[in-house]
Amino acid sequence: MNTKNILFGIGLLFLGTCGDNKMVQKQEEKEMAQLFQKEEIVAELARLEAGELFFKNKNPFGDDILLKGKQIVGDTAIFSVRESQLLIKNNYLIMKSLTNPVFYIFNLPDLRLQKSLGKRGQAPDDFLFPTIIPSVSNDWLCYLFENSQNKLYGLDEKGDIQIINKPFEEFKKQELGATLQLANVSDDDFMYVTDSKTGKSIFRITQKGDSINKKEVFNLGLNPTRKSPFTYIGDFAVNPQKNRMVYAYKYFKIIKFMDLEAQTVRTINFERDGFNEESPYKINGLDQNITHYWGVCAQDNYVYFLYSGRTPEDVWKESQKENYYIFVEQYDWNGNPICRYKLDQWGYFTIDEKNKKLYLASTNHDDPFFEFQLP
Repeated sequence: MNTKNILFGIGLLFLGTCGDNKMVQKQEEKEMAQLFQKEEIVAELARLEAGELFFKNKNPFGDDILLKGKQIVGDTAIFSVRESQLLIKNNYLIMKSLTNPVFYIFNLPDLRLQKSLGKRGQAPDDFLFPTIIPSVSNDWLCYLFENSQNKLYGLDEKGDIQIINKPFEEFKKQELGATLQLANVSDDDFMYVTDSKTGKSIFRITQKGDSINKKEVFNLGLNPTRKSPFTYIGDFAVNPQKNRMVYAYKYFKIIKFMDLEAQTVRTINFERDGFNEESPYKINGLDQNITHYWGVCAQDNYVYFLYSGRTPEDVWKESQKENYYIFVEQYDWNGNPICRYKLDQWGYFTIDEKNKKLYLASTNHDDPFFEFQLP
């Protein structure tokens, strides 16, 4: 072989090796920067104190802050608000409603409809009981999870839905009424709440290659004699950057804050039981109970809970008089009460913490969107 060719080949090999080393070095630097950034963010939050705080007949928020909503008529799109969810990402508001179509993407701040998608039905890629899940990745606006088939999808900014064949496809199909409340921790890492032997529990599922690991993290049961999963219906959210998760009960005025491993748990207990023990076993029996928490929005600095404090019948009676209102409770991620807002509308909500906006989809108006300015 020609000596020049040999030297040239060695030179290319040397350059390629240097290039590979530089790529590895850059990747390591990127990972270290992300690690330091994560540690810095976590460090901003004080240590979570374990224990139970009781607020019986006490108001830790002070006076309610009254907020008046501004109705926004985005465009001529016709849709109804039914068992909805809302979330905001990248100047888009994504909404789920048990209608046909199922999902809607709106531009912010004018709330113009960009796209509606997702067929409601029972075909393989239809949606019957879907949920939308905030995604920590910028690859997706959000995740979509179909409970009836245990299918996970990603929704991108173009409004395209892509199936993700992991990690829930091996689960048995949920029984009617049973759902997984999912929360995304990182790629291939999810926390979720579902039925368990004790009523409901928090689980964690991770996937590495073909290996899937699932474990129970925390038992959400409040009383060993109450094991009906309907008793412990609630709302679940996580903040991976602050190593926090939270669960708020629908039929008990109780919220549990904890780290992602549930090593430290702090319970906020307003001691308002009054739960009808027979109600889970009667048709529409649960509606006899006061609805406490029935919505959550996790943001970087705070977590917000939608709070009713009334029975569904009471809400309906007041709506007949056009007396619409609902409360939003704000806490930091250590469970410290910050304030409580009283909204002059009723519906489903989400928060844009960066721009200090609260958006609500009303169940009582043909043009359902209302915008609230947070102080």
